[in-house]
Amino acid sequence: MASLRVTQGILVLRSMRNLNDHMRKILSLQDELSTGLRVNSPSDDPIDARRAIDARTSIGTSEQYLDNMSMVGPQLEETAQCVLTSIDIVERVRELTLQGANATNSQLQLDEIANEVNQLLEAMVVESNHQTNGRYIFSGTRTLQEAFTETRDANGNITAVTYNGNTEDINVAVADGIEITANMSGQEAFLNNIDTFQVLIDVRDDLLAGDYNSLEMTRLDELKTIREQLLRATAEIGAVQNRLDRTIANTEDFVVQLERVKSDSVDADYAETVINLNAASNAYQAGLNAAARTIQPSLLDYVR
Repeated sequence: MASLRVTQGILVLRSMRNLNDHMRKILSLQDELSTGLRVNSPSDDPIDARRAIDARTSIGTSEQYLDNMSMVGPQLEETAQCVLTSIDIVERVRELTLQGANATNSQLQLDEIANEVNQLLEAMVVESNHQTNGRYIFSGTRTLQEAFTETRDANGNITAVTYNGNTEDINVAVADGIEITANMSGQEAFLNNIDTFQVLIDVRDDLLAGDYNSLEMTRLDELKTIREQLLRATAEIGAVQNRLDRTIANTEDFVVQLERVKSDSVDADYAETVINLNAASNAYQAGLNAAARTIQPSLLDYVR
């Protein structure tokens, strides 16, 4: 059996190769400590690098969805507040209508009640034209156009209110393939079953005309219908808000999980890296000592 002839050159090459391997290991561990990452390039660990890239992409997408939802939340909140304020207005008009339907009231008293109803009508128009960030929240998708415009008589009193918006929804993506409606049209909130503004106009005019019968037999029922209409609108907005809150919480939890996946894939374990660096440094020193003893003899040592 032939034996391998080990030359001085082979010993030198092998020693240098081993030392270079130790140096590369030390350099890699130093990179981990300085960057805090175990995977600094795809070649370090292709599988974990790919997993980290996927996690980072998903985090970016989820954060964009969170940004979308952060813009929707305030609009829904202000929409809900406007509808609740409108309910308060209707409740006050109903109280005044009950008061005015009492036939013992003089016309002067009815005129005073009518004046307050007129002011409440003005307040209702203001609520219906509420703006958020310069956009009318009840105009459907025509957010730059005033939702309602009023027609006035020579005395400046409102005689009619016209809707200028549309009934289209503003849908916002909150997850892959999932959208929520970020608005409620003025048609749905104020005109769906009954014209809120016209009823308030009629109440005022009935008071001015001293029409007790109409106030008691017609307007009270109409005001009840308006209240139910606004309550349904409030419930719908609340349902969307609840859904939005749940989606935000779920998305934030998902981002936390993705951050953990990304960290587990590429982040370095500081304590473990320090231990490995010390071990690699010791191995390098041992290699240097071994190489020094192996490479030191030469032919000159034998010519003595």
